[in-house]
Amino acid sequence: MNMLPLIVLTLCAATVAAALMLVHAAERLRLRRRAGRDAVLRTRYLQTVLHACVYGSGPMRFPLLGRPGTRTILAETLAGLGSVTCGLDAGPLRRAVAGCGLDRWLLRRARRCGGYRRARALALLARLPLDAAVAEEVGRYLRSRNRCVRFQALCVQLAADPSSALRRMGEYGHPFSAAEVAGVLALLRRGLLPIAYGPLLTSPKRNLRRVGLGIVRLFGIEEAEAQLLYLTGAEDAELGREALYALCSMRRSLGRREVAFRIARMTLPERRSLLRYLAHEGYASGALLRLFDAGERPYYEALVQSYKRSLA
Repeated sequence: MNMLPLIVLTLCAATVAAALMLVHAAERLRLRRRAGRDAVLRTRYLQTVLHACVYGSGPMRFPLLGRPGTRTILAETLAGLGSVTCGLDAGPLRRAVAGCGLDRWLLRRARRCGGYRRARALALLARLPLDAAVAEEVGRYLRSRNRCVRFQALCVQLAADPSSALRRMGEYGHPFSAAEVAGVLALLRRGLLPIAYGPLLTSPKRNLRRVGLGIVRLFGIEEAEAQLLYLTGAEDAELGREALYALCSMRRSLGRREVAFRIARMTLPERRSLLRYLAHEGYASGALLRLFDAGERPYYEALVQSYKRSLA
């Protein structure tokens, strides 16, 4: 039996396997070196911007900026710095964005990409200090079929032109989800949206009322109790539930006609969910006697007993 073809085939397979292992090792080494370089660049870029923020105007030099991936690192560094600081002078950040052309680069990237890559580029753009002109350039994406793209385009407009925030949110043609309301509140926490909760809660636009409820719940504004009770007793079931949860988050009294009206119109799963939230907020079972059926009280009492709270 001639074993030569089998030997040749085995040697060829071993050679291919060794070549693949070498390629894999080289790729891992390249990725490791790039990760190390990116970490060093992030630190250098952050130090440069912080130095400009602390010591005032001056030239900002970002090394290796022309290499692939470095503009993304700089944009993420600037966006992260703006997201985790409060009251930071946006002048140096704005100069860095304009000097390096990050806004124009992200706009081109959004135009060339699609789907969630476009949404990611717009989300990164919304976290940078922008000029008002950028708000109009992303208007085309408000008509996108991708929900993430539409909302991130709106966030760019809100960040670039805060003075028109109420109008733009009111004209947005799609209802906000809970995650999208949280995205708007994130812009508010960064100090980019100087809006009050009062006009939002009384607005005829549903999205604005949801944002107003989010503000009240986020900051625990007890002065809005009367407006929350009004929304709780309104015909809009979803807004009524959100207003009720906002009242519960501030641990307000539930012995009101509007609260009883809303709870009576909840489905059984919605009532069970509310009971779990009330137990988490520490409501006594005696305060809920008139709001829930007798068959639901053992369920709530079991929930209360399952929480271990410190009374010290």
